[in-house]
Amino acid sequence: MKQSRHTLRLTGTGPTREKAFATAIGQVQSAVGKRTEGVCFRVEPLELEVLSSAEHRWTERFLGLLFPRTRRRFEITLRVEVQVAFLDLDAVDFTVREERLSPLQHALHMR
Repeated sequence: MKQSRHTLRLTGTGPTREKAFATAIGQVQSAVGKRTEGVCFRVEPLELEVLSSAEHRWTERFLGLLFPRTRRRFEITLRVEVQVAFLDLDAVDFTVREERLSPLQHALHMR
């Protein structure tokens, strides 16, 4: 087992503040997986900082002039520091077991 620390910069968008935050946090596992060479089995957040947050508003109208409604879209950018525990599979020694089947056994087992 090895451990490492990574600082990630993640951006999420959504129709609500909660969805934008959930989108950004949901990217942690895949971002850590791209930076680690082994199999991650624990990702522990250490720090979380909001770098930027914005609310975009605009007015939509049906057919350009009827039924105006205000639409919103939220965007948040986070800096997340995580500690990752992972297993380097290249360092694991696998034993090789080879079995030989007769043609009849091969046909019966469909191997």
